[in-house]
Amino acid sequence: MNNQIPYIPARYYFKILDILESRNITTEEILSEINIDLKKYLSSPDMKMNQEQVEKFISFCLKFPRNYDLAFELGHSLKVSSHSLVGYAILTSENLEQALIYISKYFSLIIPSFRLSYFYHTDQSMELICEPVIQIDTLSLNFHLEAIAVALHCTIHELVENRLLPYHIFMSINEPLHGYRYAHLSKVKFHFNTLKKPSFRVQLSEKLIKQKLRLADEGTRKAIELKCQEQIYEIKNNIDLVVWLKQLFLNSSDIPSLEDCAKLLNISGKTLQRNLKEKETSYQELKNTVIIDKAKQMLISSNKSMIEIAEELGYASASNFSRSFKFFVGIAPTIYQKNIKTYN
Repeated sequence: MNNQIPYIPARYYFKILDILESRNITTEEILSEINIDLKKYLSSPDMKMNQEQVEKFISFCLKFPRNYDLAFELGHSLKVSSHSLVGYAILTSENLEQALIYISKYFSLIIPSFRLSYFYHTDQSMELICEPVIQIDTLSLNFHLEAIAVALHCTIHELVENRLLPYHIFMSINEPLHGYRYAHLSKVKFHFNTLKKPSFRVQLSEKLIKQKLRLADEGTRKAIELKCQEQIYEIKNNIDLVVWLKQLFLNSSDIPSLEDCAKLLNISGKTLQRNLKEKETSYQELKNTVIIDKAKQMLISSNKSMIEIAEELGYASASNFSRSFKFFVGIAPTIYQKNIKTYN
């Protein structure tokens, strides 16, 4: 297990192999490119891939002609049952709202390189937000955002069946070459290039999320959820918490809150604080360390002004940033930058 971020279940990516086989591209050719033995692939349904393998896999697959719609095809091919235990918890939920909450809660078991969060508007409509939690190359990032968004739509459609009501999905990616295919997706309107940060948002009405699910079974759902929690616990115990949080902070455009970090690990904020205290650190200390590290990197390698750096790091003003930097580093950021450039 990677000590920074859990490995990603390979079962989703291997569905791409079926799509490519139908397009006369052999599985052996692709697996050899990412150093996965065919026999191991065939005998290991629970195989996991690291982020480097995933990015290499996607990049290689997209090199073949006419594969620009691969993310759409992948998302469209996924069923609720594709998500193993989480899928069965979703299927046995009381209504769509509960199912979406479970997807959000256990999203790290589906694809740990992204997080899915939700909130409610004043009219009790629900909004889901999907965004990366680690740094991902642009090609792979856009591929994932499209595939996850399409898969989520297919999940919603599968759960409520012919009771699906109109709703909207807003995407950061540009409209793809196969954009016309989105017009054929039932009851959903995709809006491309509408978000600045790499992400997508799903807006669902209260009436839609209250739709009952046909296979609702509270007893079964609770039993399955216990299994999901066991898997989360196993993952949590196999990561270096401090290293993982630093990596998460470094690769997030906006450093997630304590509660958001806790949600990714399926623990409470208090439990996360306690775990960090046992390691003689705290959320705020790690956050400060990463912010200052980011600031140093910007001062060294970018031509951004102090105002731009302060704004990007979340400070209210350049003077606030300067005071904070001096407090932690001992000198003002302008002097630090000058010293580094003089030394170099």
